[in-house]
Amino acid sequence: MTREKLPDVLIREMKEADLAFAAKCTAAEGWVAENLTTLEGFFLHDPKGCFVAEENGRRVGICVATFYGNSGFIGELIVRPEARGRGVGAELLNHGVQILIDRGVKTVYLDGEVRAVGLYQRNGFRKICRSCRFSGHLSGKLSSKVRQMATSDLDQVFKLDRSSFGEDRSFFLRRRLYLFPELCYVMVDGDRLTGFILGRGGEDWVSAGPWVVSEDAENPIDLISAFTFKVGERPISIGILETNPQACDLVRSIGLQERVESPWRMALGKPDDLGASPRCYAVGSGAKG
Repeated sequence: MTREKLPDVLIREMKEADLAFAAKCTAAEGWVAENLTTLEGFFLHDPKGCFVAEENGRRVGICVATFYGNSGFIGELIVRPEARGRGVGAELLNHGVQILIDRGVKTVYLDGEVRAVGLYQRNGFRKICRSCRFSGHLSGKLSSKVRQMATSDLDQVFKLDRSSFGEDRSFFLRRRLYLFPELCYVMVDGDRLTGFILGRGGEDWVSAGPWVVSEDAENPIDLISAFTFKVGERPISIGILETNPQACDLVRSIGLQERVESPWRMALGKPDDLGASPRCYAVGSGAKG
């Protein structure tokens, strides 16, 4: 991963004052769910994993490297249009990867847009599977076994997520419940939690995920149905790894449409199965799994 630095490009840690610039970058790409609130979450989780690229003293790009322990994710990798084609994206990518490796990460993941797959492959990443994106409008319905998540559920949520996803995402799960309690639901069997779904949304959009169920969970569809019941007329988007065909078939069966060119889940290093459990029905985001 060692490469010669571009002479006029500096990669530095993001500062709180850079968050508004980062949000402008994601907005310009049309990434409505990767807004200022989301970027603030990455910064609060690990400011040393958030980066800005400067070219001749002018900010021209951003990147986030999310650290989980043995695994890490690269996300929010954007270079402003006026600075593209000069290697800035590769500098950001390799800087984020090296930071993660230096901290002991064995495998680095990302969800790569089709147009950027070549960049990632040239820098050592390989395709694993499609990270399918579905969207549409759903009406939904409530279930007697699904209720709104409470803070008291978090210990069980963290335990189920860790055993299914493979790493500790508790910071992001807790923050999601704090910010969007109306979009967080659990499935229960008596006192036992058998699944959960978390969401985030804005005035005219909603994103569902992560969505995780236990091995013996009955009717996982009840979670997404209860979730969509509260969404109203807003369109829903959800990401599912194609290695979980049951989850993909389920959302197709209820009317969600698959994006023609969904991103590729890619990895650098081994193993490469984080989040690939059949109990993981939907990803949280491309930047954090």
